[in-house]
Amino acid sequence: MALVRLRVLAAAIAAAAFVVSAAQADTAARPPVAWLKGEGNFTKSHRPMHSIDRIVVHVTEGAFWGSVQWLKNPRAHASSHFVIARSGKIVQLVHLSDIAWHAGHWKTNAASVGIEHEGFTYGPGGFSGEQYRSSARLTAWIARRSLLPIDRAHIIGHGEVPDGNGGRGGASHHTDPGPNWQWDRYLRLVRRYAVSGLQKLSVTPIVPTGPVRGVIPWRAKTTGGIGRVEFSINGRVVRVDRRAPFTYAGGLNTTTLGNGTHVLQVHGIAGPGRYDIARRTIVVDNKAFALTSAGARPWTKVHGQVKLRVRPWGAKAATMTFVVDGRRRAVDRQPPFLFAWNAARVKAGKHVLQVVATSVDGRVAKQRIPLVAAKRFVLKPKPPVATALKILGQTVSDGQQVTGLVLWRVEVSAKPVRVEFVVDGVLRGADVAAPYTLGWNSSAEAPGAHRLTVRAVAKKTVEATVTVTVQAPPENAGTAAP
Repeated sequence: MALVRLRVLAAAIAAAAFVVSAAQADTAARPPVAWLKGEGNFTKSHRPMHSIDRIVVHVTEGAFWGSVQWLKNPRAHASSHFVIARSGKIVQLVHLSDIAWHAGHWKTNAASVGIEHEGFTYGPGGFSGEQYRSSARLTAWIARRSLLPIDRAHIIGHGEVPDGNGGRGGASHHTDPGPNWQWDRYLRLVRRYAVSGLQKLSVTPIVPTGPVRGVIPWRAKTTGGIGRVEFSINGRVVRVDRRAPFTYAGGLNTTTLGNGTHVLQVHGIAGPGRYDIARRTIVVDNKAFALTSAGARPWTKVHGQVKLRVRPWGAKAATMTFVVDGRRRAVDRQPPFLFAWNAARVKAGKHVLQVVATSVDGRVAKQRIPLVAAKRFVLKPKPPVATALKILGQTVSDGQQVTGLVLWRVEVSAKPVRVEFVVDGVLRGADVAAPYTLGWNSSAEAPGAHRLTVRAVAKKTVEATVTVTVQAPPENAGTAAP
């Protein structure tokens, strides 16, 4: 009677295997599997595929059908997810979402899949080619679904399972699959089946080359049906995009990273076990965002209208807000950034002008200018006294060595229509109100001597010229921090 039952069971499994194999045309898909669920000798669970981080290779130490019957029996107090015959047939006894009792170590059981192979650990016959191929296809399918790396750290033998006391082989110190199991052959087959029939995929980060500043575009170029891209900075995931074209929305604000070298990574995922990773190293070189102004010196006494002109340095300004005594008075969004305030219309005493600039990359720079509004009084008109137009002095001198930002101010004896600032014969700017000032970025000039000429223009024009030397930057200037 027992023999008859085994024959009926074998016929049913063979029929089920035939149906499944006919439905699976892709060799990289799940291999033919017959489902013969056991009861009472495993732990019911709901673990997701991505929680599986090990596949454990076992040997039955007995015949295929006898091992299947024993592992289905609750009295065995042991089970396995799959059993593979020497013929290559596969029987599944425990669902992948449930925990089989196969390793003799609970932590390993909870996060692994057990695969038994018909045979003997030290048997002279070893294992058949059909077994290797069926097992490799099964392992490749599990690895693709669970994103499991195909290597010896994640596909192990029962003899490598810890026993909880510093030993190996689980609680019973098993040694299977033993010396006859050909690991190199097996892993080659697993890798081949894992990529068989799959479209080649790739992901490439697209970012600007060279030193980068401010907000830069960052996207991922993909092929092979990638459906999700993870963007990481220095190993930390900062964005996940699930829709092509895969981009870092709004661009990457490099001012949040700090100057120096940073690693950008894109991780493109097409499905279980199908992914690609690529990295790019960028060098961030953001200049400090700061403000300079002309038209009002701190703590000076003012009587009438104050005309303030502000220039941003290190980045473009998106907005420039002018505040007087804590109250916002005006907002400019385009240069030139000009602001006028009439001290004659306010109470005499201290008043504070403040400029708050926001750069296009989100940085904020402030400048605070305290002034003293003079008491109001009436002067008797005096006949105008003609004063000869002269250039009395300037903040740069002949033979001076300069570097970086130079504040070039000029003092004039009379009120000209404008004061022009000329560098090497080229007009670089003009000012119409004292103090007549130009912020000259000498770092943009070639090292060496340069002629600086200032012209005061009224009914006639007077000028003065000095020669300064722009110092060469240090040899290591601009080099990114390691």
